[in-house]
Amino acid sequence: MHKNSKFYKIQNWAGLILLLAAGYYFYSQLLPDWQPKLEEFWATSRQDASRPLMLLSFVLAWFGYYFAPLPWKKILEALKVPRIDRGELRRNWYITQMGSYMPGKLWMVLGRLTFLKMNGTSTFKGVTALILENIYMLIALGILALVALPFLGSDLPPAVTIALWISAAFAFLMLFAPGLQKVFAKRMAKNFDVDMEELPHISHKDQFKFIGAHILSWSLRSLALYVWFRGFGVPESTPPVAMVAVCLLAAPASWLIALVMVFIPGGIGVRESIRGLFLAPFVVGGMAVATTIALAQRAVVMLVEILFALQAVIYQFLCKHFPVKMNHLNQLSHLSWSAMQAWFCRHNMAKPPHPINVTFSVTGRCQSRCKTCYIWKDKEHKNISEDLNLVTIERLFRSIGWTYFFNVSGGEPFLRNDLADIVRLACKHLRPAVVHIPTNAIMPEKIEATTREILEIIHQEAPGTVLTIKPSFDGIGDQHDEIRGVPGNFTKLLDTLSRLKILRDEFEYLHVGVGTVVSKFNQNSLESIIDYASTLGVNTYINEVAEEREEFFNLGSGITPDEDSYRKIMLTFKDNVRASMKGMKLLSRITTAMRLVYYDLAADILKENKQVIPCYAGILNVHINSDGGIWPCAVLAYNGQMGKVGENSDFLEVWNSKEANNIRKSIKAGECACPLANQAYSNIIMDPKSLMKTIWIAIKG
Repeated sequence: MHKNSKFYKIQNWAGLILLLAAGYYFYSQLLPDWQPKLEEFWATSRQDASRPLMLLSFVLAWFGYYFAPLPWKKILEALKVPRIDRGELRRNWYITQMGSYMPGKLWMVLGRLTFLKMNGTSTFKGVTALILENIYMLIALGILALVALPFLGSDLPPAVTIALWISAAFAFLMLFAPGLQKVFAKRMAKNFDVDMEELPHISHKDQFKFIGAHILSWSLRSLALYVWFRGFGVPESTPPVAMVAVCLLAAPASWLIALVMVFIPGGIGVRESIRGLFLAPFVVGGMAVATTIALAQRAVVMLVEILFALQAVIYQFLCKHFPVKMNHLNQLSHLSWSAMQAWFCRHNMAKPPHPINVTFSVTGRCQSRCKTCYIWKDKEHKNISEDLNLVTIERLFRSIGWTYFFNVSGGEPFLRNDLADIVRLACKHLRPAVVHIPTNAIMPEKIEATTREILEIIHQEAPGTVLTIKPSFDGIGDQHDEIRGVPGNFTKLLDTLSRLKILRDEFEYLHVGVGTVVSKFNQNSLESIIDYASTLGVNTYINEVAEEREEFFNLGSGITPDEDSYRKIMLTFKDNVRASMKGMKLLSRITTAMRLVYYDLAADILKENKQVIPCYAGILNVHINSDGGIWPCAVLAYNGQMGKVGENSDFLEVWNSKEANNIRKSIKAGECACPLANQAYSNIIMDPKSLMKTIWIAIKG
């Protein structure tokens, strides 16, 4: 908004002068005249006053304002602005809402536009969102008025009733008259020095969402007004619905008039006068008493707004001064919400949630020549030019929005020179609780330097986020080198671990682990491998069964151990893991217990060749290939590709696409089964029996 514009000057000065003048006029002229009527009303209605009803009015107003940011959120989603965390968006809405009490809502508008700009949204799109919010609020309020008007009876003057019918019909007609919307949009956009010739096309489905969300919020606020008057002892009307209808009408009508007189700060006085005018026929003492009660209710509404804004400010304060604890609380909150939404999604009652586990293959390049993975052999898919660039990766992460576990995969992740920058973008937009990076440990110096850089980034961007580096450990000495296909790899593995453990002493949230892929090449040596792992001084040692995956181009290789061999191997491994649980904190014990449950599930899946518990691949887990392919998991890989992200496609478009839903239906029908560890952990969380077993093992130790 240009500071020299006429509109700007009116908002800053005329509005403030009018507010002060209105306040002076009320206290010097109106209040002395109204006081006898107020005293008479209170003397006769005191015995009918109800504090519980006043409290209920506060609760209704609270819920009305709880849902108030919902239309704003839906509009931003429809405009495809870069995804903003739901909590951050709501907090900004409540804080900037207090700007509506400044001249002409100026600071509210500027606050929201600035917030959107900081999150990658252009000014044009931000202004468009503001205009659409007002247009669909007008339409919603017009619908509310049309619903209420038939029940008014004869309490309002005919001229007022006719004017209301015309105004409500006009607002409602905006839904079907793009020309009216265009004129309204151009007039509003001009105030922000934005040239707007056309509004974006909005689907009927999205319009229904906007209007429905506004109606929900305003209905609750209107009912809060009705209950407030009843709480003051105003008797119930005859017929009973008449006063409810008037309150449903009074709230939107007062807002519409305040919008017309936008330079009045917050519409204070104007809105309450309109409500007083509408409700005067129901109140002994008429306009004086009705307006005073409406002003008192406005004080309650302001208290609700202040409490929501204060909650947002306190939250920001806590995040600034206690970043680690607030990070962990945020993660648990998001995790619970995603788990609940995932259950509804699997039962076709909701869209898929934020995936709690995002695996991103940052590159297809790898120096290893593993016997269990043939990525290095493939010619068609290893073209390094296909790796996503940072611009596309940032847009991808913005669209995903949040995850609990960010698993970097490859190829060999440390071959990307911008790996630290990728993690920075993940911390900024995904805000994971855990960042996990496996490595073949062939480049000890580079792994050490990049890990240090990543740890410093995490300290700045996401304090408390755990970084896990997990070198592969498939055998001892020459056996490891033979399976990995690189002479001297085992020596470099030990060097890498030594460097990482020194870093671990410096950085509290670095966890160093090793992982074994159990295959037919090392299944007979696993007991000695487990014993050796216990001497490495790592935080965690895990294993998972070697799988034939489309991702690894190893279908038909026969690398997977048979069920009997794997179960015997796991008995040894489980005894080792149980022994390591002694002295662990509860959270670490839960993680370890989940791993023990996974080993049993993996053996059962290998035996039965079917899903032994429901699979949530493509709902709670997603795998993003280095070329932008979106997979439900690494096992289905190319055969289960939901779509691709790139310059012209967005993650959410793919994630919510028809193809993605068809793949989810296939997974739900049990048309695939695998012992993929990453996926199994999410499945355990969603399976009550497995989850209870995990908790019991963790407590029992």
